Amino acid sequence: MGYFLLFNPDLNVYVAPQDGGRQPCRSLRARSSTDMFPNNRVVMPKITLFSTSNLRQGRSEHLQRMVDSIARARVEDPSIDVHLYLLLQNVPDDAADPEFPDWISARRINHQISLSAARNLLMREVVKAGVVTADSIYAFPDDDCWYPEKLLTLVANLFLDKPEIDFWFCRYSSTPEVKSALATERPALQKVISRASSNTFFFRGRLLPELQTFDEALGVGARLNGGEDTDYAIRAFYLARGTLFTDSPLVGHRDHDSSLKPKYFPGTLYAIGAHKTRSLPGIIAFARKLLVGASLVASGKLTLSSYIAAVRNA
Repeated sequence: MGYFLLFNPDLNVYVAPQDGGRQPCRSLRARSSTDMFPNNRVVMPKITLFSTSNLRQGRSEHLQRMVDSIARARVEDPSIDVHLYLLLQNVPDDAADPEFPDWISARRINHQISLSAARNLLMREVVKAGVVTADSIYAFPDDDCWYPEKLLTLVANLFLDKPEIDFWFCRYSSTPEVKSALATERPALQKVISRASSNTFFFRGRLLPELQTFDEALGVGARLNGGEDTDYAIRAFYLARGTLFTDSPLVGHRDHDSSLKPKYFPGTLYAIGAHKTRSLPGIIAFARKLLVGASLVASGKLTLSSYIAAVRNA
């Protein structure tokens, strides 16, 4: 049996009552009959996901976990409409096509391209086909992330109830929390830079025509490691009519590894630097990142020559 989501405008919290029985409404705003199908199911915005997996690296188990989590979400709440566009990389020409449910559209290539290029390849086809509508939702999960129960329903309902919100994100963890409500706040630019990642950000479709592609100079397999998510999130933040952040680890993914900071520093600095003149917070964020790099040099984690090259490139 499905469950309905109700929004408390006073608390700015989205609540998912447990299955079975009616929940007291009191301060919660119940939906009108015009918001529902005849069978009393809420009309949810469609969620379009873009992901890629390098099969040569033995990531099929990670991918299966993500697919399973989406399948569970669809069973938990049949009112949500989720479709995954998937690019399988390094698939031998003579390999049999994998079997996927009809809510997954997969294509394969026999070589490897960068993460940004893979996402862009999928997006260009979907944009051309007009799949992502202005009021739908789209996101970019890595193949090793997964969604705990109720999360996709909560996200869909947030965008449904807050038509002025174009961008929402949260944190991730290897032990994600399962919530029945989303407490949200309006983040500053620095919070977007620090917390938004491909695994945790969701966008309203109206942003896609302007945002569209990732910078293919950035990201895994590109000229500069990292930074592609930061660049996309910053651009979305400036374009969005409204942005909300939930300060909880709601998406499953391996824990943040601080030892990778030196590796990703050049790309992230480039991404922040590309937007530094758009606002005073942008200038402050760029200066802050320069200080982070300097501390990495001082601790011996980043070479001085690499730091200087990154600064010049930014």
